[in-house]
Amino acid sequence: MARYARLTTCAWGPGPGEGDPVQSNLRQAREIIDRAARDGGDIICLSEVFAHRQMAPAEAHDRAEPIPGPITDRLGEAAREHGCYLTANMYEEAGGRVYNSAALLDRAGEVVGVYRKVHPTPGEVDDGITPGTETPVFETDFGRVGFAICWDLHFLDVVQGMAAQDVQLIVWPSMYQGGFQLQMWAYLSGAYVVSSWPNNICEIIDMNGYPLAGTNYGCPIASADVNFDRKVFLRCTARDKWEAIREKYGAGIDMQLMHAQGTFSIASKMDDVSAEDIGREFDLDARREYYAMCLQQRLETLGETGEQ
Repeated sequence: MARYARLTTCAWGPGPGEGDPVQSNLRQAREIIDRAARDGGDIICLSEVFAHRQMAPAEAHDRAEPIPGPITDRLGEAAREHGCYLTANMYEEAGGRVYNSAALLDRAGEVVGVYRKVHPTPGEVDDGITPGTETPVFETDFGRVGFAICWDLHFLDVVQGMAAQDVQLIVWPSMYQGGFQLQMWAYLSGAYVVSSWPNNICEIIDMNGYPLAGTNYGCPIASADVNFDRKVFLRCTARDKWEAIREKYGAGIDMQLMHAQGTFSIASKMDDVSAEDIGREFDLDARREYYAMCLQQRLETLGETGEQ
């Protein structure tokens, strides 16, 4: 069944302000959230640890807060006022440790869940940041959302951990742009990807690895409307079924053929039939599940032959 959502990203980071730096950062965050909300986004994504910018690392870590806490309470007011999900990126204090964390706030301003950066940079670890150990995926009213933060992008265990939980949207707050790796992650996970960093180009990428929207030098806010009822299938086992699918469902679906990748995707625009339903009806091989079957087949074959 069609499940539409509007994804919004902001190429923004707080600048120097007057008074307490955390409160200044939050005031500036509220300003950009209010601007971004004019786009009508269902989720607004902000950059890495924006709540603790404009401070030396030691001071910023000393200002780490629990989640939920005062920072998420303050940002929750904006999420509640605009009726949107919001990403809150900050230094989190928990159990006497400090984490580089991203919290997901729901439309009521409540904390849905927290992701702790699994792969801090060596400098972060030297400065006292504790690595996270999990890659949770959180349920929203439009789909399953996961996070990666900045340096995580270089490590496949993070994206693989989310993909194993059928993640549908990966939010990537960062301090650098990311480049083609973001497209690779979208393709590997079969999820939409939203990047958000302070400078210039932030991207919204579809599950096939194609850019949908991006910020630029003149406009720091970008949005894209996506359908979360989209599924990617293997092309080589389904080519003789395409016309029958089109004949039956016509304008009720959006089919994209990725010839170079050997895949295709179907999105349902209908209220009573899902992309997964169509996959079962026509015995289509879902890409991620098919590759998992191939890996299992290999392991079983090696076990039977005794090869190492």
